[in-house]
Amino acid sequence: MAKQSNDKPRIAFYGLGNYGLEAARIAAANPHCTIVAAYNRAGPKVGQDLGRLAGLDRDLGVVVQDCDTADFAAAGADVAIVAVTDRLAKNLPIYEKLLGAGLNVICHGAEAYFPYGADAALAARIDALAKANEVSFTGTGIWDFSRIWAGILALGPATEIRSLFHRSITDAQSATLDLAKVCGVTLTQAEFAEQNHDRIGDLYKLIPHHVLHALGYTVTSVTERREPVLSDAPVHSHLAGRDLEPGIVLGIRIVAEVETAEGVTATCHMELRILQEDESEHMLWAVDGKPATKVRVDRTDSLHTSAACLVNRVPNVVAAAPGIRLVSELGVLRPWL
Repeated sequence: MAKQSNDKPRIAFYGLGNYGLEAARIAAANPHCTIVAAYNRAGPKVGQDLGRLAGLDRDLGVVVQDCDTADFAAAGADVAIVAVTDRLAKNLPIYEKLLGAGLNVICHGAEAYFPYGADAALAARIDALAKANEVSFTGTGIWDFSRIWAGILALGPATEIRSLFHRSITDAQSATLDLAKVCGVTLTQAEFAEQNHDRIGDLYKLIPHHVLHALGYTVTSVTERREPVLSDAPVHSHLAGRDLEPGIVLGIRIVAEVETAEGVTATCHMELRILQEDESEHMLWAVDGKPATKVRVDRTDSLHTSAACLVNRVPNVVAAAPGIRLVSELGVLRPWL
């Protein structure tokens, strides 16, 4: 069983990429918690002090351990923040080690937000393992407030609901050209059609599924299709260093549709593409009902926002009942100051 600290929650970090290190920087500055351990796959990060690795210019007294040989129970952590991949199946061995050692788990992963919608059988295994060890499992990150809770809050004043619409625009050029190509940027339409979209396929449909589930609806159908985003005029790509002529793919549009037994539906258009000069990253929920309402979140510094959500959920997760606990069950995210 995880140690329910009477004072400060004791945090371990598993996976020290961009999100893990940003979360470590945030936690290191938070007076209400203590970092007690850090784990990463074998390589140059192992053996370094976490503070130096995170660019803090000071030691934290926490040496990064090899995740394949570490004793996860030894540090006495209350909770482990996992930032590795979006896929439950790939992360399962990590979950098994951490939950089995009696640590609550907070995972930065799209499928971890709503395991039941991603893989019901796998979710049942994770839930059973967490309950057997009297700990909890939660997936969170920027979607916590900007997609899941924004959708729930948009429906707060409703007295009649017919349908929901969710739209998001994300800058596909915020990282590297290789990652932009995952979204289809610079591909021909034929190349886009042949792309398998393994990195992002079947992730975004979990958002409307989760929101309707949280509101108590009986979801009967969830579908997703992927379309290329095109333009009839040249569009400049700063990553490619050239103008992309009409017909060349600017990104991907993921269209998700959810139906319920009660008749309420949700449609989502998620675009990961090159932004126009007058556009900014944002997420919008609109309610067709009474009253008709909209909630829009304009996103800045998504790395810090996602990492902050991980850390700010620590008190909720440490106090939660054993098993899978969705962010929609834990209440609106609050600052941990």
